[in-house]
Amino acid sequence: MNHFSLCFSGQPEQGLSRNYTKTEANQGEKLKMLLTCGGNSLDSYARFVVVVNKSRQEQIQYLHFLSKLKLFCVLDFDPNSLTSGGLCNSYRESRVANLHLPVQFQGQIEAVKKNLNLNLQTSWVFCNGRNDLEGDKELEYREWLRKSCKDVEQLVSFICNPDVFLDGRWLIIFLLLSPVSTEKDPIFDTYKSFIKHTDEKNIICICESQATYWKWRELIQEKCDFDIEHLSISELTLSEINGTIMGLGPVTQSCTRLLPSSGSSDVVLKQKDEDLLTALKVLASNECENVFDESSEEFQKFRIKVEEDFYRGAKVSWWNFYFCDKDRVKPFIKREKHENVKQMIRSQKTHSSNACVLLNLFHDPGCGGTTLAMHAMWELRKEFRCAILKDNMLPKTEVANQIQHLMKLESKKPSPVLLLIDESKETETPSHLVNCIRQAAEDLLDFNLEEGQHCKVIVLNCVRSHNPKEQYRQHNQTQNQYITAKLTPQEQREFEKKLKDLQETHEKPENFYSFMLMKNNFDKTYTENLARNTLENFDFSTKVAQLFSFLALLKTYAEKSEIALSLCEDFLQRKMFRWEEDCVLDRMNPYSNFLIIDSVNDWGGYKGIRILHHAIASACLDELERSHNLKVSDIVKEILHCDLFFSAGVVKHRFMLSIQQMLIKRRKRKKDGEEREPFSPLIEKIHSQEGRQTVQEIFESASSRFEKSASIPQALARYLYINVRDFPEALIWAEKAKNIKDNPYTFDTIGQIHKSNLRSNFEREKQEDTHNPEDLHKNIEIAINGWKAFQRAQELSDFENKREEETAGDESEDYPRKWYNVYGHVSMLEISFLIFEILSRLPFFEKDDHLKKHYLRSFLNNSMPINSVHREYTDINNRYVEIIREHELFLIKLRAEVKEKFDFLDSYFAYIKQNSYDRTNHGTVSELFKKYVDLFCATLDERRKEQKVKTNLNLKLDIEERKRFLEMCQADTFSGILQCMDKLTAETEEITQCYAFLLQHTVHERNHSKIKINYIMSNINLYHLNAKSKHVKKYIDLCTLLRDILQDVGLRYPFPDPYFLALLLFWPSPSEENTDIAKYVTAIRQSSHKHLSKLLQKRSTIAYFYLGKGEELKRLVSKPSLDKSFLMTMKRDALAQYWRDGDIFKEKSIRNRLYRVNGIIQQGEVYANYGKQKIPVRPARISGIRCGFSTEKVSFYIGFAINGPLAYDIKYEN
Repeated sequence: MNHFSLCFSGQPEQGLSRNYTKTEANQGEKLKMLLTCGGNSLDSYARFVVVVNKSRQEQIQYLHFLSKLKLFCVLDFDPNSLTSGGLCNSYRESRVANLHLPVQFQGQIEAVKKNLNLNLQTSWVFCNGRNDLEGDKELEYREWLRKSCKDVEQLVSFICNPDVFLDGRWLIIFLLLSPVSTEKDPIFDTYKSFIKHTDEKNIICICESQATYWKWRELIQEKCDFDIEHLSISELTLSEINGTIMGLGPVTQSCTRLLPSSGSSDVVLKQKDEDLLTALKVLASNECENVFDESSEEFQKFRIKVEEDFYRGAKVSWWNFYFCDKDRVKPFIKREKHENVKQMIRSQKTHSSNACVLLNLFHDPGCGGTTLAMHAMWELRKEFRCAILKDNMLPKTEVANQIQHLMKLESKKPSPVLLLIDESKETETPSHLVNCIRQAAEDLLDFNLEEGQHCKVIVLNCVRSHNPKEQYRQHNQTQNQYITAKLTPQEQREFEKKLKDLQETHEKPENFYSFMLMKNNFDKTYTENLARNTLENFDFSTKVAQLFSFLALLKTYAEKSEIALSLCEDFLQRKMFRWEEDCVLDRMNPYSNFLIIDSVNDWGGYKGIRILHHAIASACLDELERSHNLKVSDIVKEILHCDLFFSAGVVKHRFMLSIQQMLIKRRKRKKDGEEREPFSPLIEKIHSQEGRQTVQEIFESASSRFEKSASIPQALARYLYINVRDFPEALIWAEKAKNIKDNPYTFDTIGQIHKSNLRSNFEREKQEDTHNPEDLHKNIEIAINGWKAFQRAQELSDFENKREEETAGDESEDYPRKWYNVYGHVSMLEISFLIFEILSRLPFFEKDDHLKKHYLRSFLNNSMPINSVHREYTDINNRYVEIIREHELFLIKLRAEVKEKFDFLDSYFAYIKQNSYDRTNHGTVSELFKKYVDLFCATLDERRKEQKVKTNLNLKLDIEERKRFLEMCQADTFSGILQCMDKLTAETEEITQCYAFLLQHTVHERNHSKIKINYIMSNINLYHLNAKSKHVKKYIDLCTLLRDILQDVGLRYPFPDPYFLALLLFWPSPSEENTDIAKYVTAIRQSSHKHLSKLLQKRSTIAYFYLGKGEELKRLVSKPSLDKSFLMTMKRDALAQYWRDGDIFKEKSIRNRLYRVNGIIQQGEVYANYGKQKIPVRPARISGIRCGFSTEKVSFYIGFAINGPLAYDIKYEN
């Protein structure tokens, strides 16, 4: 029986009649029942999908209930919905809705959800035209069938996919605001699409009139053989429907939410603004106030339930702090470090000069770290605008944009923000996020102004750690705090007092195990006794016992420790109704006192069940092993054996991720806090108990379950070569990982196996003091294979286009760094020096003999063939020579390769800001370079030669003289010329003359194209300094020269310079279309990424020119010329701030000189419109566009930067 059958008894009538006049007694109650499953709250469904046809203007005022619903998407068949008086337009006045087309829902599910901001903001999908866009008009039915029907069907298929929503957690509402008179109507086809993919009980219909309802019901009865009478509302007016829905719960937050503002004032946090803050859970300054009648029985029941859940082990909520604030006699327990954390936050706000400050709170799992951080935030909510980061998968720049928006919301002066990052991993630091927030905050704040001094963002990073005190000692202690699973005497007294308080208001508080665990000072004996008593009659052959053991394993070894209720029901082979979730706990007796049900917001929202506390779960696993001989490996094997967990489905995917994490996720070492342990704690435990065979069995079984995961075979390969030193078997699994995912990390594992094998062989041979030619042959083969693997890893790393934000969501992988960096180069050096060491042990290359060492150096320098090396003619030596001759090409190239690596790494370490991995690599490279000097630089002269770079140009004197002048003026590079616009006219004229001379006299030089490019750029500079100079070439001549250059270099020139010139000279005017310009935009993006990616990484670029209103060179407006009028009254720092915050575009003098371009935003990309041509541009500021891939008309100014055109001052038409 489905849940609607519980609401309405009796069978729907099979016959229909136009004269049917029977009316239902209470359609208002029926509407509530349909939307709430018999309750009084809209929370019964995680999301609603609304399908709506054309509306009339007078209906809009009665459709505000849509803003009350948690809408996943709206399928709108009204092409005028976005115009004034339309439904979409009205909805967007109070809520955020991203404007989409059905075709945007095609592709990989997770990518679509991420790109379109699904589940975070409403998606408004125009299913039959959008009249405000050119070329997207409403289609007649026959044409719609041909052109749009398939896309809508795929959209419906996407919505109904079990990986998008759990079954029963969503409801489809067909909202008919106008009649559907025939089956030849797109909305009827859409209904038929839905019933192909989901049960009819998941669809309800709300009709604006009975006439509309009767025709709709008749169509469905006739064409679909189903009566919708029990799933329809037709007798209520829209006004009655609106009032009924608006009166439904949930009522868990204040009607008017407030934020603190300047001067001890408050501002209203509008729902629409909160919709925009998709990454943040905002804490209002009046959180929890004016929600209930606090004298009512309802409030008292709610309070008891919330407190009971928390003290049993649920996550703390703002209500817990609110209740204790209201009852000062029974305050919330504060850990001793509570005031320290608050003081640390206030101190950084007052004294730090940084716009964004990172504070860390290190804590043992389950010791109250998150509760302490949230309690501190609660007490500071009237001093800061407070928020919790709830979506760490968003790009860091987008999070920074939202923080910036929160700072300036509804007030002239920005307000300070306190951001809590909860459940941070000790293997990660949010430094990149902090840098992005700092840049966004600095864009907003002018630190020359007094009010900017104390207005900043404080990031409180709550870090789970297995050695919090040690991590605290390793960091700046003024910006860090720690708490451990050990109470002070004063804290113990507070817990004793709280127990007495709970005994007055709650039944059996001694069963609040999380609270009692802390009250007993995390005493291991307490949890051991609990586990022993509860698991006395444990029987692993039963489903209930198996499920409990799975939960204990998850809570002990996985970060996401819950299992979805629906998955538990399937495993227990008993399906329950949503509103009877306690049935699962009842079924789990006698273990239910250890369990709690949580709400999980991921994947559209669902309920999950978990063990109350990490310490309880760990004690249960110990008890199962001690008293029931059940090891953790047995539980893992049972999970991997169960087919149910590995079939398709949202919650199963989440559970599968948790299983993977247990097997591969590694902790940081306790000693140094930098490097990680070689294996996950679970694998370490199994290895210590049962050794290789069991570990390998589990990894092999997991590999067959997670066929697309490279990390499982990769982890097994690492286990085999590190712990077992079985290099051949390790190589088999590493190759398997590489075949699954061809990336730097899988190739690196192959290389590490070869390197470890080589080092192991070398150490063994040195210890045994053996000389076997076949060992040399084998070792060189290993070295060659290792070198190739590391070389391929480095190549893949160097050409990877994906940035950190795009790969951050791959939780199943165990990659040690966000990107591979230079690790491959370092490893190639290590292999090379292992080979040098192995060669130096040969009888005729012994390093302790000066002459023999000279032979080795000469051979590696390719100045002495191996046949010329003096040696004793023994069988062993002759075989050594044969082997070396076989690999001679590899060996004699090594020295040059090594020198090239050293030169590259020397530049790398000189220019980059080093992280911990770079410091480790730098130390390794420094030690290897000492060996290089010792081997290859035998004399003082040779050593000096290695440390100097000599160049001999041998050019004619006049050419050399001009080149020296350009170098002296810093005008010998394209970037240098770009910066010459501030120079005097005379100097710029001389620069231009030099390039004109070089252009004429260096025709046959390899870099002649570069000279042409620099000549054009110097001409453009000179024009802007003195347009009448005789040295300025005409625009048409510069264009002709540039076309020749572009013909010569094509579209894959390694430097972006010629394409930058193409943007300046060939950008279309308003009346023309240049079909080539989009190609040059693509070329400059690719070239700048390839050549300047390390330089530009995470940095914004400068526009040297802006698009003006003139023709030819006159339409290029240089930035210095725009600055000139402001510098007479404004300091440069203040002017730079004026540019950063975008306020400069409000100035009339700027608007008069620049040309505003019309454009569009589609799929998150900005385009400039020139007739039918769309030219891609990038937003200049992170706050330029919001996320969600909403298709919007915009206008903006265009600036030209070295990585392409930039859009400034983006304005939305709607």
